[in-house]
Amino acid sequence: MRLSNEVRSRKSEVRSILLLTSLFSLLTFPAAGQTKPANYKGLEITVVGIERSATVGLKDCPPGANSIRGLTKPGEEFAIVNLSFKVTPAFKETLVKKPVLLDASGKVFNTAMAFIDPGATPEYSCGFAYRVPEGTRLGKLQIDTTTLDLTPFDKK
Repeated sequence: MRLSNEVRSRKSEVRSILLLTSLFSLLTFPAAGQTKPANYKGLEITVVGIERSATVGLKDCPPGANSIRGLTKPGEEFAIVNLSFKVTPAFKETLVKKPVLLDASGKVFNTAMAFIDPGATPEYSCGFAYRVPEGTRLGKLQIDTTTLDLTPFDKK
């Protein structure tokens, strides 16, 4: 069965429209969990994701030679908040406070990890580990006056 040129042309138009619609929706509606970077004193900070684990390597940020292992007790887990950092021209060398995790109810959790020379590398990623009760729903991460919403990333 042969298709007429008109039918072939219309099928091609429909495919083009579907392709353009798909591309438009990808550009207009970002992927779930994707957020705009927050800015803290010239550091652009973006949440990359959250992991859960019973053990974790505790490194400073940006990652360096200092590394120890952390273990949980029964009924606990590590919530590891992975962040990416970009040093902008507005960044002035400063002490950056440790990030604080708040669960969905507002309970505060601290990390043993610290920022060491945050402007030394133009771009880097770090995972900040927090010892939390198993199944804890995460709410937000605060670095001094900057708050990052973690709810789109928390799959628990």
